[in-house]
Amino acid sequence: MPTRHHLTVVARQLKTRLNGKAFLTIPRVDVTELLREVSGEETTRIKSVIGSELDLALLEQGVRCYPRFAETTTGDTIRLFHAGSVLGSVIDLLVHPSSETDKDLGDLLVKIKGKWNWSTPTGPAALIETDEEPPRPGIAPGSVPVPGREGSGQPD
Repeated sequence: MPTRHHLTVVARQLKTRLNGKAFLTIPRVDVTELLREVSGEETTRIKSVIGSELDLALLEQGVRCYPRFAETTTGDTIRLFHAGSVLGSVIDLLVHPSSETDKDLGDLLVKIKGKWNWSTPTGPAALIETDEEPPRPGIAPGSVPVPGREGSGQPD
């Protein structure tokens, strides 16, 4: 069984991988393999007790994990982030709902909505066909081409 020292070594290595990044998303199985390598035990598994101890070892290194190792299984993916960071605060607001933090969550949403264009599709949604014509080069959206003056348009 892995010792406390093994878990601390794994936590330090994960912190090093996180270095300079706001977060790191990795398959949980990668951490299991790292623990096996560090402990020299090829059959080590991260179950609830070792998962809780690993969560604590990470926290002692200033790193948090969501979801926590103790709450995940082999095929899951985890996200590591710095304790006390903005991301940690956001996760806390969502995972631990409280009427006491509703104002904080509302303030966060106001900031996000003020900076993002929520109506611009990205990813697979951007590939969905619509009835709208794609923009033509040199013609402003909502304008009509003027005969003899190609590439320019007059407003409707």
